[in-house]
Amino acid sequence: MQMVRKLIHLHTLDKEELMFDTSFRITGKHANYWKDLCELAGNVPDRDQHNNFKIFNAYIDAYILCPMIGYQYNRKGVIDNTVSGEAGMMADVFKERRAQLKFVYQTLMLLDTDSEPDLEKRVYRAFTFAENTKEEKQFISDNMKIYNSYFLGGLEVLHEEFVDQCIDEDSYLKQMFDYVRHFDEEQDGDALKEGIEKFINK
Repeated sequence: MQMVRKLIHLHTLDKEELMFDTSFRITGKHANYWKDLCELAGNVPDRDQHNNFKIFNAYIDAYILCPMIGYQYNRKGVIDNTVSGEAGMMADVFKERRAQLKFVYQTLMLLDTDSEPDLEKRVYRAFTFAENTKEEKQFISDNMKIYNSYFLGGLEVLHEEFVDQCIDEDSYLKQMFDYVRHFDEEQDGDALKEGIEKFINK
């Protein structure tokens, strides 16, 4: 617990925090998945090619939720440019949702033992945001690669569930109901609570 308090204190002293402060863009297959899952603005050039049922109102909603879906399904993605596609968000889009983005980021940094098995190091990376030096910027960049790999994985999961399988409104509604129920059943709330309490009291 003392270690956690120290890290939180150090976080308040960070002088330059740039996370989720720049534009974000992906290409290839996952860009098309992103478009398939989200409502698109009228100025998107290939909007008519992605006229399937949507589960997100905007790109940013998917960017917040999909990393947790990817983690839940142990699914990481890698950019695949075997097909053409492009999608992204300007930096301004992140401003109003930065608190949510950072919460998801911190959750992944704490939980993902595949990339870092050591608990103290996971805590450190979850509460370290400064980007004042070249080393700090590289540290955050490496962590964001983890975040984005789970984002791509989450896109894959949801695309398989809702785009590949839903051909009309009835199948979409049924799939949504089944997916939410299945996802809820898989959550182990007691285990999560126990893990958090163990972490806090460490």
